Amino acid sequence: MPWPSILFVILIDEIMIVTGLAGALVRTSYKWGYFTFGCVALIYILYMLGWEARRHANALGRDIGRTFLICGSLTAILWTLYPIAWGVCEGANLISPDSEAAFYGVLDVLAKPVFGALLIWGHRNINPSALGLHIHDYTEKDLQFEGKKKAVTDEETMATPANGINGSSV
Repeated sequence: MPWPSILFVILIDEIMIVTGLAGALVRTSYKWGYFTFGCVALIYILYMLGWEARRHANALGRDIGRTFLICGSLTAILWTLYPIAWGVCEGANLISPDSEAAFYGVLDVLAKPVFGALLIWGHRNINPSALGLHIHDYTEKDLQFEGKKKAVTDEETMATPANGINGSSV
């Protein structure tokens, strides 16, 4: 997706997280107002994942689209479970703190390391240039700076003091 769209989705994600936290800290029934704002933010994020971002990924290639479908689907499913967890834990206090910790713990493990592993696995056959990236290898000559480099001999290195050694201020 274009960078402005990505940054806006990140902002909406932060709003979702902050409203969930604020709702968890509020002791009155106003917590459900924060919950509603967080769910509206989640709906926008799910729309962007399910339609806009998926279209951009599919336009970049079949492997990229498939990897996005797998990772995006996992994200959408897990992020939909977070409001359910919030509702039965912080919202209605229906389950014990131990069960709450287990619920969030399982969601967090699936949403972070499992997602990361799937993302890395999905990128194993994707050429970075298909994503508009160039990864510079240390064995590769850097043609951009080739004309600007100057060969320095050992005599020049020894004659030029480094970092102000031998009375030089430079």
